[in-house]
Amino acid sequence: MKKYSTVLFDLFNTLVMFEPSFLSPVTRDGKTWNTTARDVFSETKESLEGMEFDDFYEPFAQSHREIMDLRKKDMREYPSRKRFEIFVERAGLEKNPATVNRLVHSHMKSLQRAMVYPEHHTEILGRLARKGYTLAVVSNFDHAPTAVGLLEKFGIAGFFSQVVISEEVGWRKPHRKIFEFALEKLGEPAPAAVFIGDDPEADVEGAENCGIDSIWVKRKRERATVKPRFTISDLSELEKII
Repeated sequence: MKKYSTVLFDLFNTLVMFEPSFLSPVTRDGKTWNTTARDVFSETKESLEGMEFDDFYEPFAQSHREIMDLRKKDMREYPSRKRFEIFVERAGLEKNPATVNRLVHSHMKSLQRAMVYPEHHTEILGRLARKGYTLAVVSNFDHAPTAVGLLEKFGIAGFFSQVVISEEVGWRKPHRKIFEFALEKLGEPAPAAVFIGDDPEADVEGAENCGIDSIWVKRKRERATVKPRFTISDLSELEKII
């Protein structure tokens, strides 16, 4: 079996799980889903120039759609601040940096409450560290302090020699630049690393296209267009591979 020296982890829905049911529901056109919108509105209402929630929600949702379209277009990362600058513009609010900061803070605070950490991951990370692997996180996210804060909150930050977040790099997985940036920071060649993630495009395709073996954490009925080196359903299965 191939020996790796470096293990790279995706963060969201790989190490830390996103649980949308912890967010407040919103109903529109007979459909209900969970979103940060109500929390953000409640915490920033005094900065919204008398806006009511029904007026708040559409530019809030629109700003999300627009920023996602920008990211998909060229795989560039746009920080959360950019999304809420778009919101302020679409909502017709005064362009106030303090308002944007409050919106970002409230949105991230709400997202953090929706993150769940599987406790058995700590033992898995500890075992890998004891075996001498260099561990790192390479993740798409638009607010690096929140990503790092989650690692600290769940007591696992100390396992990782590098934490590479797309906001700081400017590129999102599957773009090769974020993988190359991480390898350069670690001083490791691609064949020495293995990447573990749940997204068949961002994680599997992105890593394999850079010459990094991938381990796909397959939790949904999805297909990967690029074949991963290994497929697992839970990180506990890593013991059989590395």
